Amino acid sequence: MFIGREKEFSEMNRRYAEKNFQLLILYGRRRVGKTTLLKEFCREKNHIFYSAEQSNEKLNLEKFSAEIFRHYSETALEPFRSWEKALSYIEERQREEPMVLVIDEFPYLAMINSSLLSTLQHLIDHRLRKGKLFLILCGSYMGFMEKEVLGAKSPLFGRRTAQLHMKSFDYLDSIKFMDGFSQEEKLMLYGAFGGTPLYLQQIRSGKNVKENIIDAFLRPTSYLYEEPLLLMRQEVQEPGVYCAIIEAIAGGASRANEIAVKTGEESAKCLKYISTLRELGIVYKEVPFGEKETSRKALYYLSDFMFRFWYRYVSSNRTLLETDAQEIVWNRRIEPDYSHYMGHIFEKVCRGYLLRQNSKGALPILFTEIGRWWGSNPKTREQVEIDLIARDMDAYLFCECKWTNEPVDYQVLKKLQEKSELFGGRPGKSYFMLFSKRGFTERVLEEAKEKQEVLLVDLEELLGNNG
Repeated sequence: MFIGREKEFSEMNRRYAEKNFQLLILYGRRRVGKTTLLKEFCREKNHIFYSAEQSNEKLNLEKFSAEIFRHYSETALEPFRSWEKALSYIEERQREEPMVLVIDEFPYLAMINSSLLSTLQHLIDHRLRKGKLFLILCGSYMGFMEKEVLGAKSPLFGRRTAQLHMKSFDYLDSIKFMDGFSQEEKLMLYGAFGGTPLYLQQIRSGKNVKENIIDAFLRPTSYLYEEPLLLMRQEVQEPGVYCAIIEAIAGGASRANEIAVKTGEESAKCLKYISTLRELGIVYKEVPFGEKETSRKALYYLSDFMFRFWYRYVSSNRTLLETDAQEIVWNRRIEPDYSHYMGHIFEKVCRGYLLRQNSKGALPILFTEIGRWWGSNPKTREQVEIDLIARDMDAYLFCECKWTNEPVDYQVLKKLQEKSELFGGRPGKSYFMLFSKRGFTERVLEEAKEKQEVLLVDLEELLGNNG
């Protein structure tokens, strides 16, 4: 079943309907559903779909040739001796009729043939641009696709007609895989499985949260039991070092020097590894709202929730899990800590809500910046954090996100207002938004009725009324 990607699917079809040459560069991490989207797009269209292999050029050309001959029902032709001849053959056969040509895992070909990108440039400039071919180059190696294919120094620079960076599903698309669960349970599952379609497909509606997590993560035979390790072996040359960095971040080391100390790597070298993890979409960098990207206060977190869950609960308990102690690990290690773990997830979901509402003009401000802020109280010298701040010119929206089992009370609102005073440079209007898993006390509800600058969002609004 094809779930999500409606926007991407619609845009690709819109371009296909133009019936002229198109070069679409599609890239994204493994497992995000690139191939599924491409196959759905190609269905019922005239197309050739070739998935490159980690082999040499001769074998790839032979297999690509076989796909071309199969498509045209040719049986007596010899394999093409070059990519130029193969693509020129397609162009000649399809000069008057639209056609989709997909080359999946394109970096495998470009890495073994350094002139392939230049060959494509020449073909586009002198032949393909005049026809109706819809050429899609797809790849999972993020750094290669961004630098070698999309970058300013690439031979293909300026030739693409569109690019699509496919990312993991957000929470609203992710919960489409979770029929039969309550709103709270959906977010709990999202916190473990993240937004990767292949992982979300492991969720079974006939089982509860505990059973789904045990079956998907905690058994040595589970699909996700070794997934992060397998992925890193595919993506990087030194998986052990990268895994150590991810584990350090999952364990609470968020500053570059802390990560370096925990892993035993030199700071400069450690930052290079972190940069690669950011390119892969596993780690993200955060600076206090309002500060420059080069701020020394920068922190690093895991953006992939499956990695975050795995390194927090699976990696550290593998000795127990190998002895079939799944129930004990759940009861003693995961369940007592999970509410705390979900605090970060809930903040991310609330941020997504704000971005969606902002795009619809449904907030009291139309913000152009959003982020988290932390600093110190000059009077008490205590560390202070504000979960989310959004700004439009001199108008601000301050947010508190509470994943607790009690309704949010008036003290939370009052404390948020006090913390907002510590954030400088805001002479304009301020609004205060509270997000809550368990709703709000009567005092807070009354405050929101009386004051337009106080806004409340519960789970029903967050998940049920934000399509």
